[in-house]
Amino acid sequence: MIEKYYLFSLLDPEESALIEKRLFLKAYETGTMIFEEGEAADAFYIIQKGDVEIFRYIREKPRQTVMDLKAGDFFGEVGIIDSKGRFANAKAKTDVEVLVLLKSDFERILGEHELIRYKVYRSFITEMVTRLRRSDETFQKFFQDVLHRDQ
Repeated sequence: MIEKYYLFSLLDPEESALIEKRLFLKAYETGTMIFEEGEAADAFYIIQKGDVEIFRYIREKPRQTVMDLKAGDFFGEVGIIDSKGRFANAKAKTDVEVLVLLKSDFERILGEHELIRYKVYRSFITEMVTRLRRSDETFQKFFQDVLHRDQ
């Protein structure tokens, strides 16, 4: 089942089954905050249905969208990897269903299964590079807007 999600696409069926046993489904109604920036990160999420907005509050703009996510995307991984709390806010743009993996289960599985750890981290890194490139484009546009505003 979870092999269809990019994050777990490198796993074989036995590896997937270890993770699937720990996942649970959670639903959020449109407009509901899933988590807020700075909160302790105790889980990450894989969107099964619906759309999620990841955003931050930035000084000059009351709210800056970092990214919009859809079914198949995952989020909340940064906080469970670096243990520094949530990097941004996550809000349900539509009614959303997510698969949730608790940090404690994630750490246990990866600690006990080296090959799963390698495959999952490889997928994390690939996705983070893609998101970093997207963010760079967004920030370039933001800075261009600021420069043109001052002229």
